[in-house]
Amino acid sequence: MSLPVKTADPIQRKPYTVPRVICYGSVKDIVQGGGGAGLDAGGAHSKACWVAEALYGVYDPRTTLLRGWVTRQHVDKGRWWWFAALYSRYGRAAADLIYRGRLPRQWVRPLFDFLVDRAFDESARAIKATGR
Repeated sequence: MSLPVKTADPIQRKPYTVPRVICYGSVKDIVQGGGGAGLDAGGAHSKACWVAEALYGVYDPRTTLLRGWVTRQHVDKGRWWWFAALYSRYGRAAADLIYRGRLPRQWVRPLFDFLVDRAFDESARAIKATGR
């Protein structure tokens, strides 16, 4: 009894290359993630930034920025965690009132414009701290 003779590898393999660090995606992908449109089962609103959607629109970068910022505040118990907690409880109802015209946009817009500035500044500081 003899051992079978090994022949050449039938699978063509790519030559090994050294791993490289690269930049991943756009700001939207980094802040929100790339896992789809993020719509709820009803499809009326996206994940969590209902009032920002009512004020700025679903695809506005400010909505995406605020969505990520509010989520980070809530998870990390950041400086604005209390706002994130209130927003998660009452945000959807407030957005519905804005859509129906019962809560005037001009009452809510200055607060959310301020929060967009805050979120942008904090995100810029975080990016600068990573050295990119």
